Order: sequence, then structure tokens, then C-alpha cells
Amino acid sequence: MDTLLLEEMTWREIDEAGKNGYDSVLIFAASIEQHGPALPEMTDTVLGYAEAVDLARRLGHTLVAPVIRPGLSAHHMGFPGSLTLRPEVFRGVVEDYVAAYVRHGFRTIILSSSHGGNFGALEEIARQQGEVYPQVCIVTGSSLDELDELLMEMDRMEGQPSGTCGGHACDWETSMMMMLDESYVRRDCLQKGLVGALTGELLERFFRDGVRSVSEIGVIGDPTGASAEKGRRYFARWQDAQEQTIREKIKAWSLDRGRD
Repeated sequence: MDTLLLEEMTWREIDEAGKNGYDSVLIFAASIEQHGPALPEMTDTVLGYAEAVDLARRLGHTLVAPVIRPGLSAHHMGFPGSLTLRPEVFRGVVEDYVAAYVRHGFRTIILSSSHGGNFGALEEIARQQGEVYPQVCIVTGSSLDELDELLMEMDRMEGQPSGTCGGHACDWETSMMMMLDESYVRRDCLQKGLVGALTGELLERFFRDGVRSVSEIGVIGDPTGASAEKGRRYFARWQDAQEQTIREKIKAWSLDRGRD
């Protein structure tokens, strides 16, 4: 097929894909929120599409749903342009996506996120929806903890100070956006933000009082050394991790079903 994006396909093409074994769908949740002075507010959405399409190719017989946005971004609302959904609205949107794709015959539904604020909610929704549709394999991608560990690994891999890949508008996200399209990045606006462990009281303040309470420019990390070359390495490593997690969860679900 020319595309794996459901929104680019006709209903007849989708129907034909289903008959040819495309019975899995990836639902990514992203955001529309500030990404510092150098990245656009659609950064997580752009990355969500890139990650989802790549994973669909890796997994095989998988199509990609329209990326959900905005997401859960209350902690970014101190910056102009950021949008956030109420938790119950976000849950309802994801549940309606799942209901639609179950109705259309998809047997495996993968919920994942390109925005940190959505991870926990998606895990809870996947558990609940798994009870509603026990005949459908509903799993999540990698967790936020897995991503945090990977960001530390990426800093070590690149031989750069810990916290350079801080997780938001940082070397990691900026490099991947450069990899996708250099024009996304305002190079003359790249600035170092909060670099260091976002733990304890600092993490509590991050979510309670918002990102601006810990970084006036909205950057967690240091994007000033970002490059497309780094972006390719970061993207490949993150996608390897996500693919492994998803395959393991689908296998575990299948084994559990076999014991029923």
C-alpha cells in the first residue's frame, strides 16, 4: 500500500487491507503545547506520526489511526498557545477510538504516546478497555519510566552531560525534529533549559505549578547541540525499544488467552 495512515485511505482501501490481514491499529496520543523558543507547538504530533508509521512498518499488518491531539497538557498552560483536554474528555476520545476500531474488525489495538503527560492515562484506559473487549488484544507501548531510562542511556551513548536529553524540547526531541525536517527548528532560538534530575520536590512543582515554575523558557534539557545525525540515532534506539515492548505485550496477551 502507498500509505499506512487510515486518514489517507478510502473506506474501500481500508476494507481491502482488513481482508489482507491488516488487523492491528496503532493509536498515538500527542499534544499541542509549548516546546520552548525553538520548536513548534505541534512537535509531539509530528513525532507521533513519525513513530507510529515506523512502528506499523516494523510490526507488519498494522495501520495507523489519526494521532490524537490535544492531550493532557495542564502543566504547559502557562505558555501561550498550549491546549489541554480535561482527563475525562481525553479518556472519552480514546475510548471512542477503541470502540470504532473494534467495530471495524481490528483484533489488536496498540495505545501509545509521544507526549509524556498521556502515558499514565493510556495505561489505565488500556486496562479498562481490555475488560470491555476481552476478545481484542489492547496493549500500550513503552512506559514513561522506560523512556526516562532511555533518555539517560542516550546521554551516555552520546558522551554528553546527564540531563541534556531532559525529555522536553531537549536534545532528543530537537534532534528528531531536525531529522524529520530542519525547517521545524528555529536554530537561532535554541536555548539551554533546566538540566539535571527532575525528581522529588522539583518534579512535584513541575506538575503542581507548571513547567514555567522550573524552566522559564519551557525547556527541560539542552538542545543547543542538537543535530539530524543525533536524531537518527535517537529515533532508531527509541523505536527499537518501543517495538520490543509492544511485541512482548502482544505475546503475553496471546499466552494468557491460550490459558483461558
